[in-house]
Amino acid sequence: MIRIRPYRPEDETALLKLASVPMPGWIRLRYDYTKGYAAGEELKGDRMEILVAEDPEGIGLLGCGTRSSRSLWLDGNPQRVGYLSGLRSFPAARNGFGLFRGLQTLRQRMASDPVACAYTTILTGNPKARALLTSGRAGLPRYIPHGKVITWTIAPRRPETGTDPIPTDALHSFYEREAPRRSLFPVFGTGFHRSLTERDFFAIRREGRIVAAAAVWDHGSYRRLVVDGYGNPLATLLRLPVNLWARCAGYPVLPSGGRAVGCVYLAYALAENDDPALFAELVARAASRTGGRNLVVALHDSDPLCAVMLRCAAWRYESEFMTVSYDESERPFSGIPHIEAGAL
Repeated sequence: MIRIRPYRPEDETALLKLASVPMPGWIRLRYDYTKGYAAGEELKGDRMEILVAEDPEGIGLLGCGTRSSRSLWLDGNPQRVGYLSGLRSFPAARNGFGLFRGLQTLRQRMASDPVACAYTTILTGNPKARALLTSGRAGLPRYIPHGKVITWTIAPRRPETGTDPIPTDALHSFYEREAPRRSLFPVFGTGFHRSLTERDFFAIRREGRIVAAAAVWDHGSYRRLVVDGYGNPLATLLRLPVNLWARCAGYPVLPSGGRAVGCVYLAYALAENDDPALFAELVARAASRTGGRNLVVALHDSDPLCAVMLRCAAWRYESEFMTVSYDESERPFSGIPHIEAGAL
């Protein structure tokens, strides 16, 4: 009999084994939770709950999922917004019943601890997950498409020399002024994970006034992305010539199997009036502050700032962006959803 229960510390070994199962694709990627599974999931919000599915009389832990939330700007006001993620199961357990029981439990959790809205992302290379979640089976929530998330990985640039400290009050004032117009933008200063502090932020000034700001978020000591291998022998053989071309063209190189993808994340990136020139400068400055690692940037596909990233030498992948609801209402977004890549 499958049952759903909250995470317990003794689940760590099984959850780390589950997380080591690579994601599908011509590059097989997996997460390495360097400080433990629960510690890595805490990157997603200031409140986090892991639910596990288990068969106490059978093979034990079957799968898991994470519900997290944080304070984000929505319709011009700070609101609690949920993020559903980390839905994983062992291949032998994918008969759908455990998922059904888990989503029923999720419904109870969402009713007892409601949020203004909840969303999730699904890799476009994972059609089985999408088909199962959006099947409309009785008891499942509604997964409502709202476009796509595009994620770019760009190579580091020559290190920036010198730093310009930002007065805390000026940084707060900038985000209080500009952030409310961006749906799902984090409320600055609330819910910072301990791996991100105000010292990680930098700003662009014009005539002494902050007109753009962002942070470089390095949380590799909690969770790393690892290349488990390549989808077929041809892809493995092509890695070396592709890397030779990538170095010449300014693209990130592809690590060998078993190696971590050295990367940091562009976080809290915001430019006054969504000025593309300012955003391009933010990205360039961030790429010079990565310590020699790649920079990961994510935007919603409706964001006009995508045009800036299209001019960058970058690898990219796409995910579907969906809201999740157990009622019949469809949660519209006013404005362009902000995507915080490091918190996905």
